[in-house]
Amino acid sequence: MRFLSTAFACAAVMTAFAAPAYAGTAQAATTTQAAGAVQILGNAPSCVDRYVSRSYTGKRNSLGEVLVKTTVKLTNNCKNAVKVKVAWSWAPDSNCRHISKGRTASESITTTHDREPYQKTKTC
Repeated sequence: MRFLSTAFACAAVMTAFAAPAYAGTAQAATTTQAAGAVQILGNAPSCVDRYVSRSYTGKRNSLGEVLVKTTVKLTNNCKNAVKVKVAWSWAPDSNCRHISKGRTASESITTTHDREPYQKTKTC
């Protein structure tokens, strides 16, 4: 047991020394420039309207639970085209969608009635 404690302590010390500190150095500017070249992912802009609707499918799964179809309608009211995707709580995110100015797109998923699958809309 003492060997494991020593091994974990050594690993923690090595990790602390391996992480570089960029505060106030020339490397901080390089890191900032590199991050600026990559698009930052986050929530979709507020000019993208989201309308979430749910409707019963009239079907049940193998456990007898009622299935509901959730549809997210996205309308681009921004000045430019946007790239967004829908984040679902109980499934993988949707594919990245390119929506031109003034256009609408929608994404749907079918789940049981007790789940709220829509999480948020993100940029991609």
